[in-house]
Amino acid sequence: MKSVARTETDLLTNIPNNIIENILGCLPLRDVVRTSILSREWRYNWASCPDIVFDFWFDQMFLGGHQLEPLVYQILKRHEGPLLKFVLQVPDLKSNPDIDEWVRLLPNNTLQELTLHVSRGEAHRLSSYLLSFQHLRNLRLYNCVFDPLPGFKGFSKLVNLELQRVVLVPESFTPFIASCPAVERLRLIHCTSFDCLELTGPKLKYFEFNGVFKSVSFKNCPVLKDIKLTFSSMEFKRGNFFSLDLVKSLSCLPALEDLQLQAYALEDLVEHEAPNRLPVSLNTLKNLHLSDMYFEKIQESSCAICFIRSCPNLQRLNITAFTFDVVDAVADFLRSQTSSESLAHLKTVKMQLFSGIEAEMEFVKYLLASATALEEMAITPHTGSIADGGESILNELKQYPRASPSAEIFSPRASEIPSSGSNNGSKHV
Repeated sequence: MKSVARTETDLLTNIPNNIIENILGCLPLRDVVRTSILSREWRYNWASCPDIVFDFWFDQMFLGGHQLEPLVYQILKRHEGPLLKFVLQVPDLKSNPDIDEWVRLLPNNTLQELTLHVSRGEAHRLSSYLLSFQHLRNLRLYNCVFDPLPGFKGFSKLVNLELQRVVLVPESFTPFIASCPAVERLRLIHCTSFDCLELTGPKLKYFEFNGVFKSVSFKNCPVLKDIKLTFSSMEFKRGNFFSLDLVKSLSCLPALEDLQLQAYALEDLVEHEAPNRLPVSLNTLKNLHLSDMYFEKIQESSCAICFIRSCPNLQRLNITAFTFDVVDAVADFLRSQTSSESLAHLKTVKMQLFSGIEAEMEFVKYLLASATALEEMAITPHTGSIADGGESILNELKQYPRASPSAEIFSPRASEIPSSGSNNGSKHV
């Protein structure tokens, strides 16, 4: 028995350091610390772990009745070697001076990923020491105040920047993002409102925004491919040419392929009846998702069709409806629309929260009559509005003429998820 125990201890002792580091890097902090009981040589291995993560699981499984502050302080004080990742995302964390002390204990010459999530109370004003982490590749801040000092030269290696509920100074943010030339992903969620949001990103590929801006300008964004815009207020549109300015800004992006946008952001594209196309086109756009589409609003429906017509290379269209009232004028307008050659490349259409009202049906009829290359149309019914799972809707859609003879129309069942490569769980026509 002693021989067996000695052999197992020798095996643990003789594991190469790089393998130990890989093992520890795959474990949550709670389990990393527990490895100290495996052998004498492993007692302090946890102190050189490259990732330190204080998150929900750490709070639930390890913290227990202990106070967070002394634990974080002791772990950081005892840490040895390069630290690559630090995450502070425990529930109920409030702004306090300890956060700045912990940040000062982080090695600014090795840290590549930093997440600070202040989950309760007022926003935490970040210490200027944060600006010294020149090796950062991933930075995520939640409920903080972030105002880089004048003259700050930016994070030259930063690839991913996510700011949520962060207080920003718009005049400072524009030069800051311009001084981070390696950023590929940028998320601004419920941050300070912008009069004009100016973005410069030679490597920016993905941009997500949820909040308010009156205008947006993309400068030197040659590879920006995917944009998701959600507006938390409609006040920004009043009294200006917001929609047309937005479309003009988007049309200047040479690599834009994917766009998600709330339909009501397009309402002021035209004053009355929509023209066939806009004065500018989104020639590179392939995937479009219009959310919160109110089919009882004629202005919104006409602007949506006008916008879709202005995307001549569109391949996939996703519409999420938000409709309750029946408005005859909207159905009459959609019924009057003639098929459009601009939808010649459209292959896939998804209609979500479909209620089956006349305006929605006329919109689908227009798409079927225009999309000569259509391969599939998925109609997901609104379960609160349709009792038969969409059977009656499919029966009516079956009668509509289709420009594409190979177009397949089906209704996924809300309660079932089809397996990969199978049609189970869907009703096809």
